[in-house]
Amino acid sequence: MSAEGASEHLLGQLLSGVYDAVLANCPTAAGPEVEAAQQLVRSVRLRGGGLTLSAFGVGLGGSQSESVATPPGALLLDGPRVLRDLLRYAIGRGARGIVLHLNNLENLSEADASRAADLLRGIRDQALLHDGLHLIVVGTTDAVRTVVQSHTQIRSVFSDPLVLEPLELDEVKQLLAHRYEALQLDAGKPWRPPVADAVVQRLYELFRGDLRGLLKALEDGITALLGLTSAGADVAPVGLDDLLLTLRQRNQAELQDQLGESAWERLVAWAQVDPASMQTQAQLVALWAVKQPSVSQTLQQLIEAGAVEALPRRGREAIRYLMTGTARLAL
Repeated sequence: MSAEGASEHLLGQLLSGVYDAVLANCPTAAGPEVEAAQQLVRSVRLRGGGLTLSAFGVGLGGSQSESVATPPGALLLDGPRVLRDLLRYAIGRGARGIVLHLNNLENLSEADASRAADLLRGIRDQALLHDGLHLIVVGTTDAVRTVVQSHTQIRSVFSDPLVLEPLELDEVKQLLAHRYEALQLDAGKPWRPPVADAVVQRLYELFRGDLRGLLKALEDGITALLGLTSAGADVAPVGLDDLLLTLRQRNQAELQDQLGESAWERLVAWAQVDPASMQTQAQLVALWAVKQPSVSQTLQQLIEAGAVEALPRRGREAIRYLMTGTARLAL
C-alpha cells in the first residue's frame, strides 16, 4: 500500500487481488462474474508495489505497483459491481471469504500515511463494505493507526485494530527451522542451520522481537559472508562474532552515508551514554547541547534513516525515542 496515485488505483489493486485469489484456488473458475472481472483486471496494469493475499487457506505472494491504463471512471463505475459479483461467486463455491493483506505501511512517512488514509476513505463505500472481503492492514503501530483511524468512515470499518505482540524467541527459532527445512535440496541428506542459535537470540534482543528487522539482519550478514565461508559437509554455522562484525561494518557505512557527519556524531554520542536507552527531546537537548528545533530536525532525519523509532505516547508523557536494532548493530 502506498500514498501515490488515486483511490481508483487502490480499488484496482483490491479487485486484482480478489481475482487472483479466486483463480489461485479455483483454476477452472468460469462464468459471467469471472469474465467481467477478467476484462476489468486486464485493463489495470499492476507493476511493482506490494500485495500478498490468501484465500481458502492458500497463500499467494507478489510484488507489484500500479498504474491504471483504463479510464478511471470505468473502474469507479464498474469496479464495485464486479468486485461484489466476484465475491458472491467465491462464496457460492464454498469460500468463507477472501482475505487481502495490505502491507508496507511501515515505509510510509507521517504525511504519506495521512494520504494513504484519504485513499482508503475514497473507496470505503465501493470496496470495503462488501460481505466476504476481509482486509489485514499491516505496518508499524503508528502508521496503522494513522491509516485506519484518521477518518470516522474508516474507523467504522476497522473498529478495533489488533496490535500483535512479538513472537516468542522459541517461535522465531521454530519458524526459521521450518524455513531451512523447506530450502533443502535433498531431503534425504543431513543439514545444518546457517547460523548458530546465539546469533538468532542476540538479534532477537537487539530488534526487540521485530521479526522483519531480525530476518533482514540475518540476510544481510549471511549474504556478506557467503564468499568468505568454505563449502562442504564440514562447514559450521556462522558464529555471533563473525556476523556482528560484518553487520557493524555494513550498517556503519550505510548510516554514515545517509546521515552525514553531524547527525552521525549525535547518534554516536547517544550510544556512548547507552544505546539501549530511551530518550526524550528534552534529554537530547542536554545531551547534544543544541536547541530543541535542532533536536527535532535531527530526530526526523534519524527516523527516516531507520536509526531511531518513536515509541507510542503514554497519555500526556513526552514522546520517547529508541535506537533501532540497525543502529545498535552499527554502534
